[in-house]
Amino acid sequence: MPGTRAFRWLRNLIDLAAVATAVGFIAGYFPADIMFADTLTNGGDMASHYPAAEFLRDVLLPRGEMVGWYPGNYCGFPLFQFYFPLPFVIIALLGDVIPLPIAFKLGTVLGTFLLPICTYLSLRCMRTPFPGPALGTLGTLCFLFMEANSMWGGNIPSTLAGEFALSLGLALTILFFGTLRRTMDTGRGVLANGVLVGLIGLSHGYTLLWAGFGSLAELVAARGWWRRFGILTVVHGLAILLIAFWLVPLIGYSPWTTAYNHSWPIRGWREVFPPILWPAVIAAVATGLIEAVVAAVKRRPYPRDLATLWAVMTVAALFWFLAFSFHVVDIRFVPFVQLGLCITAGAGLGHLLGRLPAAEIWPVVGACAVVAYVQKQVTFIPSWIRWNYSGFERKATWPVLKGIGEALRGTYKDPRVVYEHSPDNEQLGTVRAFESLPMFAGRSTLEGLYMQGSPTAPFVFYIQSEIGKAHSCPFPNWGCSRFDLDRGLEHLRMLNVSDFIVRSSDTKAAAAKNVGLEKVRSVGNYDLYRIRGNDPRYAVPLTQKPQLMQVPDWKLTSYQWFKTAGPNDVVPVFANEVTRQERELFSATSDGLPESFVSVPLPDPPALTEEMTTDRITVRGAKPGHPVLIRISYHPRWQSATGERVWLAGPSFMLVFPKGEEFELVFGAGPPVIIGRAMTLLGLLALVGALLPPGRRFGRRVASAARRRRALPPLQPVDAMLRAADAWSPGRRRAAVAVGLVVVGVGVGVFSVAARSVPAEQVYRDAQNLYNAGKLRESVPGFQEVQRLAPLSMTAIHARYFEAIVYYREQDWKKAEELFANIVRQFPDGVNAPEAQYHIGLCRRSLGDVAGAIAAFEATRRRYSDSVWARHAGERLAEIQKD
Repeated sequence: MPGTRAFRWLRNLIDLAAVATAVGFIAGYFPADIMFADTLTNGGDMASHYPAAEFLRDVLLPRGEMVGWYPGNYCGFPLFQFYFPLPFVIIALLGDVIPLPIAFKLGTVLGTFLLPICTYLSLRCMRTPFPGPALGTLGTLCFLFMEANSMWGGNIPSTLAGEFALSLGLALTILFFGTLRRTMDTGRGVLANGVLVGLIGLSHGYTLLWAGFGSLAELVAARGWWRRFGILTVVHGLAILLIAFWLVPLIGYSPWTTAYNHSWPIRGWREVFPPILWPAVIAAVATGLIEAVVAAVKRRPYPRDLATLWAVMTVAALFWFLAFSFHVVDIRFVPFVQLGLCITAGAGLGHLLGRLPAAEIWPVVGACAVVAYVQKQVTFIPSWIRWNYSGFERKATWPVLKGIGEALRGTYKDPRVVYEHSPDNEQLGTVRAFESLPMFAGRSTLEGLYMQGSPTAPFVFYIQSEIGKAHSCPFPNWGCSRFDLDRGLEHLRMLNVSDFIVRSSDTKAAAAKNVGLEKVRSVGNYDLYRIRGNDPRYAVPLTQKPQLMQVPDWKLTSYQWFKTAGPNDVVPVFANEVTRQERELFSATSDGLPESFVSVPLPDPPALTEEMTTDRITVRGAKPGHPVLIRISYHPRWQSATGERVWLAGPSFMLVFPKGEEFELVFGAGPPVIIGRAMTLLGLLALVGALLPPGRRFGRRVASAARRRRALPPLQPVDAMLRAADAWSPGRRRAAVAVGLVVVGVGVGVFSVAARSVPAEQVYRDAQNLYNAGKLRESVPGFQEVQRLAPLSMTAIHARYFEAIVYYREQDWKKAEELFANIVRQFPDGVNAPEAQYHIGLCRRSLGDVAGAIAAFEATRRRYSDSVWARHAGERLAEIQKD
């Protein structure tokens, strides 16, 4: 009978069966024979995460650290300072009990398996009526097995692509929305929620944003508002304190990262809501509307659980709309809405079906329907799971990858290794296989997965475009180069690279003819080359005085310098606070990139020796005052143990003027680290104290006093209104909340429109559409706006080219020539430069300047001899000779 213990046990068993069905269904796609095989995970970004877990286990955790200097990629960077450590800590700790490769596999799928469980617990905490929690749990399968995208996060394809940290944070966030609802109802679990938010933050930043702002939905109430506000203050305050050791340095050192501000173009609603989500979307919207009608007719509150779910989805949608304006990736928030609809569908059906007789049958019906439906939608997920988790060792190309690692065997103290970016690398297990050279060969390489964590990343990808034609150019705001192996080798020598892995036939042909390269051997389809002329040291004494640059944007200036710089050029140093005595150390001072640097030769350089560990470099044999360039990425946490100032030098390295014959640099703790650790210690003391009996009694007294005490003078009118609201009738309270929501909604909407900025890529697409439609003159303002928004980006180069083409098509030869010349002058390495140079000749020929046209065509053939435009220039020269 309903209400009896046996009846409740029956429903609990049905719920347990539904959760077990969801988890078992997921487990069926992850075969035990590969998940528990001691092999190295490959595939997508996933493989590049493994060396980070290994470094955490073997180097950082034994030191008692969670963040530390990693020399393996990007000329070194602080590992886990700008990424999320919790999943890796779990993997590393588990790796002390079982083999790390197996621990890594289990850790990467942890969030996927937790999502159904956390969803069920969350809906139970929200008091969603039976069978809502079971149906919501089953609904998560539609989201997890959604194959529409593999880069947005949360679903299994995104996890397989390497987004397992987001998957864990997402599961914990769903749990938090439920436990917070329960805490608001009962007053219990405040500290536990604070710890949970801390774990969410250490899992992923986007889920932390969602959890933090989504929790504000609990303030939508006219009764007990101050109590709710106090609970949220304690929850988030404790969370911030607990993770401050990581969060404060992340914020404090964010200028020393590289922003990835990308706006994902959505081409239609089916991209956001693919067919596998359609039943959930329909059910969520339909049940939400039905419950709204019922609540209005019967004059009762809208279900709190549904209100919470719709509110947090609204917050996620708002973040998607505004993300680009605040320099975060907008598409990461879309999965929160997709998953929210799947869960809301189950919760909404629970409200409706729970009113019908024999509600116990619906979880069974739901399980059969969802499992059958999802299984029918799945196509490539099983093969991708096997491809990833079978591991590098089970690929046919494993002997090749292993052979390359053995041929290059060394340590991070040796010069770096670079490789040609090529889609053919996918045959090794992932196109990013060589990012793990620190693991396979012990050697450092340039590229890596955590590209946002280092200021050196744009320079690395610029080199990538110079030494291979299939470059990735991942940063929208930083342009890339044409294939130019000679220039690329000069840049590689600047970054202490001695070995080059070549894959494509074009690069092999160029490498074979290049005197700067010496072929060492071939391994499978790869050729290994040694770079001639590289100084194999990380500490290099300069031969010329450096030049001081006092500029507002050092990276922009350094990037412009780097494009044409070589290892023997004058090195720029960037600083704005310099004493008069320090100025004498430099050849000159400038407030921008000069057309030519002042060259002041230095006496014979000293013979230096260096000793390195992962976070320390000791240099001996120095001459006092003779500058030494440290070819390791600059970071404010690098400090001199011998008292020298550590300068930021081009491209993004460190420079020291030694005080004696020996100096030592150490990756230490700066003010953000010290402040963050102190805050975390305070948070731990507060947490432990609050758990002890005296702390609990003190907390109750503070809460009681807060309820009795009047608000501070500025808040007294608000406090009086809220106290008065406690005596209102339910209908009047609901009306007040509704009016408040409308006011807040309008305010947020106005702010959103005002604060939102449009990505340069979108402006370019709009201008391109006008151009393609024949509206040439109307497209020009858009192309000009792109150049203003992202002046160094590939998009800006293309925009400037099309602006020039507009004037060319309108036969405004003088204006077109000016713009084409501007492209060649500012972006001589850009993909449009050969075509622009060729069009300069066409414009001059149309203007009657035959001599100028001949000079432009000859320049095209000379400077861009390997391009199709050189051939076209030759044809135009032949025509001119005939005339």
